[in-house]
Amino acid sequence: MSRKAVSEEHKKEVHKRNNVKWDRANMRSLSCRVRTEQSDLFKQYCAEHGTTPGRLLKDYVLDILEEYEKK
Repeated sequence: MSRKAVSEEHKKEVHKRNNVKWDRANMRSLSCRVRTEQSDLFKQYCAEHGTTPGRLLKDYVLDILEEYEKK
């Protein structure tokens, strides 16, 4: 492997580690538990509407926060 290739791999690893560190400090996950049938149906709904469960839930949360901040 050439020196340049090693350097590029090293840069990618450093960048990845920095992203993980930033995410730990600045991001949080929201979750809820639902029955398997409900989860499957929700995933089907999302697929039929060209989105993902995460994207749909994130958009919903952001919409609610936008309305809340207007008050």
